[in-house]
Amino acid sequence: MSEGLIERVQGLLQTVSDDVNRLFNEAQNSNEVFLEALDDVAANVLGLQSIIAAMVKKYPVDADEAKSWLKSNMTPDAEGTEKAEAVVDFLLGNK
Repeated sequence: MSEGLIERVQGLLQTVSDDVNRLFNEAQNSNEVFLEALDDVAANVLGLQSIIAAMVKKYPVDADEAKSWLKSNMTPDAEGTEKAEAVVDFLLGNK
């Protein structure tokens, strides 16, 4: 291989290396943004749960009525229905 061709290959390899590093850094930054957003969502959910837990102590809620509402407002085979019902039980202290 000629010296010029070797230098060109080295330049292209450096470009690929730089692109891989850039992609890695962008992915790392995206993960950080995602984790921060997930932390915000978790904080909101916990805050809302604490408000609801305090409210149900003053104003009791029938778990069956809440679950009935879930069933009538979710598609029949919706994923998460069981989890939502478990949350109802958790918030109402029916573990």
